[in-house]
Amino acid sequence: MYSHAYDFTRFQEHTAAPAHSPERERQPGKKQNVVELPQRELKRNARPKRNPFRLAVAAVLFAGIMATVMTVIYSQVQLTELTEEINQTSQALAEAESLEIQLNMAAAQKMTGAQVEEYAASLGMEKVSGSQVTYINVAQEDQGTVVQQVEEPSLLGRLWNTVRSWFA
Repeated sequence: MYSHAYDFTRFQEHTAAPAHSPERERQPGKKQNVVELPQRELKRNARPKRNPFRLAVAAVLFAGIMATVMTVIYSQVQLTELTEEINQTSQALAEAESLEIQLNMAAAQKMTGAQVEEYAASLGMEKVSGSQVTYINVAQEDQGTVVQQVEEPSLLGRLWNTVRSWFA
């Protein structure tokens, strides 16, 4: 009745001695599931200490990058606000130009050329006639003459005037 394929003895209760020693069970404060590594393994697996200079440099670089990013974001916000303001102003300008065209057309319809002539005649104005035009002739013989004699400048004065003419 005993089969070689199945070993039922493994499932039977044994009253044999425990697999681990009783000395280890009796030690207070030590856990049985803790594995102690040799000092060499501890040093090899230990986290390396951070260099304070490197940490300071990294912090300064991070702050610089963050300041740059924040400046770019702020600039983009200002650019967006200014673009919106320009668009609103352009729209207001287009509306004002349209209103100007409408008002000019309305004024042109109210005042035709005939109406303007009639209004001017009611004020006593008249069209330009030949009797209102006066011509003036200027002959080339009319020239002005200098009455006062101008003194000739000294050598130093002429030199000074020459230098001033170069920079004029």
